[in-house]
Amino acid sequence: MHRCRGPLVLSFFLTLTAIGAGLPQTSGNGTSGEVTPPGTEETLASDQNILRDHLTTLANPFFEGRYPGSRGGKLAADYIQWQFEHLGLKPAFADEADPSKPSYRQPFPGPSHNEISKQEFAFTANGKAVTLTAGKDFNVLGVSGNGSVTAPLVFAGYGITMGEDGYTSFPDSGPDVEGKIAIVLRFEPMKEDGTSKWSTEGWSFYAGLEPKIGASIRRGAKAVILVNAPGAKDDRVDKLEDVNSITAREPYEAPVIMATIDTVDAMLRGADPQGRSLLDLRKLADEKGVIVELPGVSVTIDTEIKKVRPTTDNVGAILPGVGDLADHFIVVGSHYDHLGMGQVGVRFPSDRGQLHPGADDNASGTSGMLLLAKRLSEAYAELPEGTPRRSILFLGFSAEESGLNGSRFYTQHPIVDIEKHDFMLNLDMIGRLSDKPLEAGGVGTAEGFADWLAPYFESSDLKIAGKQSGMGPSDHASFYAAKVPVLFLFSGMHPDYHRPSDVAALINWEGAAKIADMAYRIALDAALRPEPWKFVSPSNVVTTEGDEPPPPTRGRIRFGISPGDYSGEEKGVLVGEVLPGTPASKAGVKANDLIIKWNDNRIAGVEEWMPYFNAAKPGDVVKVTLIRDGKEMSIDVTLEPRAGAR
Repeated sequence: MHRCRGPLVLSFFLTLTAIGAGLPQTSGNGTSGEVTPPGTEETLASDQNILRDHLTTLANPFFEGRYPGSRGGKLAADYIQWQFEHLGLKPAFADEADPSKPSYRQPFPGPSHNEISKQEFAFTANGKAVTLTAGKDFNVLGVSGNGSVTAPLVFAGYGITMGEDGYTSFPDSGPDVEGKIAIVLRFEPMKEDGTSKWSTEGWSFYAGLEPKIGASIRRGAKAVILVNAPGAKDDRVDKLEDVNSITAREPYEAPVIMATIDTVDAMLRGADPQGRSLLDLRKLADEKGVIVELPGVSVTIDTEIKKVRPTTDNVGAILPGVGDLADHFIVVGSHYDHLGMGQVGVRFPSDRGQLHPGADDNASGTSGMLLLAKRLSEAYAELPEGTPRRSILFLGFSAEESGLNGSRFYTQHPIVDIEKHDFMLNLDMIGRLSDKPLEAGGVGTAEGFADWLAPYFESSDLKIAGKQSGMGPSDHASFYAAKVPVLFLFSGMHPDYHRPSDVAALINWEGAAKIADMAYRIALDAALRPEPWKFVSPSNVVTTEGDEPPPPTRGRIRFGISPGDYSGEEKGVLVGEVLPGTPASKAGVKANDLIIKWNDNRIAGVEEWMPYFNAAKPGDVVKVTLIRDGKEMSIDVTLEPRAGAR
């Protein structure tokens, strides 16, 4: 599931209305007027075995974490296609090379990654030239621009524009970084024990990397050398990041590298007239922001990296319908991709480079989708000949983790008009059912949908929290944006989310089978339902008793949008939805606006926005620069307190 930007994104959304036991049952769900009953104990036991077979296969290290475009990602797509073929389902797509041939694959550009053509770093001190080794002494970072630079060196402390109590790394008087190569410390001012002065737990938002790198470059630095602050109490203090661990949607205009503490320390000792070490200068920056000129050294940095976007595939198959309903579709979807070796979306930087098997996220949902393909195929075969029924499209999406890319691509390139997609059922992370309610998102996305769903919820032996909205960080959101009613089943977050510890041994097989059984019954009866759904968009839904409160975030303010794109193609924050009655709505922000600046700070994406967003206070008036219909404009937004903010 794509939740790597959760704290910020969740603060944009209103908590949504819960439903559960007590809603009225309705009849007429299927052709017989009755609700398909839950599976027997024998059926559920068999379903557990099927789910276990699929999930343990997809989460096996052989599939390398199923990163889009990787060998493991392609093998996962092959596995899903083989299952569809084995069930006798029809290919959903046309072959890209020969449209006359059917295909189970819908190729599209996957998430980009960086490839290095050149990375060189050298310095001259006391007449002696020192050439450094990439991968050992330094690495170019994914935020880097391309170019060859030779310039004098300065120490720019923590690179913080404005911190607590007026702290700034760029004082109005004294040396500056313009025309120089700036050394910038990771983290933020710290105490003697190596912990933050500004946060009681970990680091504050002021330690964000992109804002501090950008601060030096905006002030004219010709290149930036990032270095871990020596003595920091952080597991990353001895780690050298690389081109794919520190990335950005849009590279900076200047080269950016990271060097080891030892490399920078050796360079400083030859450059500083007072012979101070990196630790000495770190302690100086802990007390106050300061720029230190380093005249005893000349530095050369030469970088060249490029973005590469390998092709990946949605995998789709059709269970054909019958009669007047046959040209309308029910979609049963799940994403099969995950984080690979931690290329994107890791919760902890120390997990980068480790295998992320993604057992719950989302081998569980994909296994559920494949189980439904089997059970719905069998159910269709047993229906009386000529029984009207919709076609069912089974879709395995790729590149969900990098921004819902696969589902968005499908809704932009559907196999039939999107208006003929009557309902989308999304299974994402259904494998860790606990004592917390199963989340059922989207119950307010069609007229009468909550009432229609109530008997399935009540007969399922599951505790369920219904959520009205069809927005959210998974593939159903792409269909909701295309005005298709949706239902999103999700068993909840857990400590292993987006970590190497998300393994098959931790799956609740009985719970997953119960969720899949309910999904099967809903999909079957929805496919048989004579009436079409009428899409509605829930708005201004407020918390009701029984809802769980949203998780805490560091942000204190409410803005009022949901981002509309995470693909990395937009150089800013694309507005997907503006929530009514919020500061963004009152100021005139509109859906499809592209926000590119927050005050005078460039924001190339949600992650770069987060430090400025979290630093803002209720009552601040922010100048938001955006692009609307190809024209740049600015809007003043008066920020309001987030509900429950402290």
